[in-house]
Amino acid sequence: MSWPRKPLFGSIRARLLLLLLGGLGTLMLALFLLLDFSIDRQIFGRLDATLLGRARGVVVLLESHPRDDAWQELHELVPEYATGGHTDFVQIWDAAGSTLLSSASNAGNNLQRPPAPVPANAPLFYDLRLPDGHRGRAVGLRFAMPGRADEAVLVVAEEREQVDQLERRVHVALVMGVVGMGLLAALLSVLAVRGGLRPLLAFAAGTGPDGAPRVEPLPVARMPSELRPFADALNAAFARLQAALGRERRFARDVAHELRTPLAETRMAVELATRGAPSAQVLAGALASIDRMQRCIDGLLALSRYEAGIEQAQVEPLELVDLLRRSLALAATPAGKREVTLAASLPDECWVMSDPALLERIVDNLLLNAAEYAPADSTVQLALITSDEGCTLRLGNAAPQLAPDDVERLGERFWRKSAAREASQHGGLGLALAGTLAGLLGLRLHFALEHGVLWAELGPLRPIALPESPAS
Repeated sequence: MSWPRKPLFGSIRARLLLLLLGGLGTLMLALFLLLDFSIDRQIFGRLDATLLGRARGVVVLLESHPRDDAWQELHELVPEYATGGHTDFVQIWDAAGSTLLSSASNAGNNLQRPPAPVPANAPLFYDLRLPDGHRGRAVGLRFAMPGRADEAVLVVAEEREQVDQLERRVHVALVMGVVGMGLLAALLSVLAVRGGLRPLLAFAAGTGPDGAPRVEPLPVARMPSELRPFADALNAAFARLQAALGRERRFARDVAHELRTPLAETRMAVELATRGAPSAQVLAGALASIDRMQRCIDGLLALSRYEAGIEQAQVEPLELVDLLRRSLALAATPAGKREVTLAASLPDECWVMSDPALLERIVDNLLLNAAEYAPADSTVQLALITSDEGCTLRLGNAAPQLAPDDVERLGERFWRKSAAREASQHGGLGLALAGTLAGLLGLRLHFALEHGVLWAELGPLRPIALPESPAS
């Protein structure tokens, strides 16, 4: 029996309509029952009050006049009791149940006695069948009749068919009113749900029904407050998707662009080797081209993994000075080939919180880039500066070929100052990878050109204080 659940509860519109109509229907039914009860109580309350007033008037008349005179005066005062018909009736019984007095309207017939004993100081109301066959309403009272030792029971009855007709008309009016209000409420519910869901439908239509990610973000400011969290989440998802697509396109473009030259060099070296005896120089050039392609592919894959969030930083305490000395030793070989001096100003030790592998790769790329592009017989300066914000690594090398406008392009993939650098053994991704890894570690990599010297600043690294060893 689960088949109706999906069409009924499969959409927000259906759920809202069911909730609104069910709630309004329950409210209308409760209102109808309350009004019906209140109106019936008012109608029959008025009838009972009229009957009680007449019964008390009869009692007062009997207690203040002789019985025969009182009964004659009652018929004169209330002609309905004397002329007969089917409107008003009076009858009095003694304690034994014998009739003492009966109105002429009874036409010799007896009224139905009260279904229960009449209380001594309270009236008893009940419904009955009148002598003429119509439905009626009666009240019974106990009173001390003059000239008798026992108490008598007085019953005053009145036809209630007019009251019943009024009650039916009120019921019809209530039912018609409730049905009309229910239909109007249903129409208003449909309009309200449709109008309330219009922003949601417009929101769904604006998110890209063709499945393509949006280029422009959703206009969050013009949306209802309930939809803004969803719009913010979708905007963030679209931004990540656009970034991922951009990385894929950039990766394919970079691979196609950067591997053309090494592939051409390798092809030419192989062709030369096939024409005659293999030359060691030719084969060395082919191996160098292959190495360059390998570095290019490794760098592109690393950039893609880090930018896509596949690899995350693993922060732990590390000794920064020891890491910098290892990087200096690695860069000493290429720097020595170009007679570039590496000068470092470092403290004895400096403990920081970072990812050792990622931070070492950043420093290696910066040092290798400086060792390759610094002029021959120049000096690369490395310093570790400590401030209130943390530890900052500062690396500088002479860069006479750079202009101030070129500094903004440092860190772009495969950007080189001149075409002559295209054949360099450098992969062209070192600074780009260093910038990506710095962002992953929450660091800032900044380049500045000051008086012909290119300075790279990396930081701030969060230092940690180690507990002092106890004195021996």
